[in-house]
Amino acid sequence: MILNARLQTEQSPADSLPILLIHGLFGSLDNLGVLARGLKDVRNHGLSPRSDEMNYAVMAQDMVETLDAHGIDRVAVIGHSMGGKIA
Repeated sequence: MILNARLQTEQSPADSLPILLIHGLFGSLDNLGVLARGLKDVRNHGLSPRSDEMNYAVMAQDMVETLDAHGIDRVAVIGHSMGGKIA
């Protein structure tokens, strides 16, 4: 599943390692304010697609698919609450 995303890139040198921020349960990419500009809403949250299947393994796979869709190979991952379990 490709998730709702906002990418913040203009302030970073091209060779910088991207940071993936993952919000907590019932959150969305808006929860962390300015830090959340590149955050993806996990499935069934915010503007991401809805699904009957929801567990940490499929949510982690969603992150991989979303990063792949944006051509991002490597990231540093920071997760808040449920986002930490996904990470």
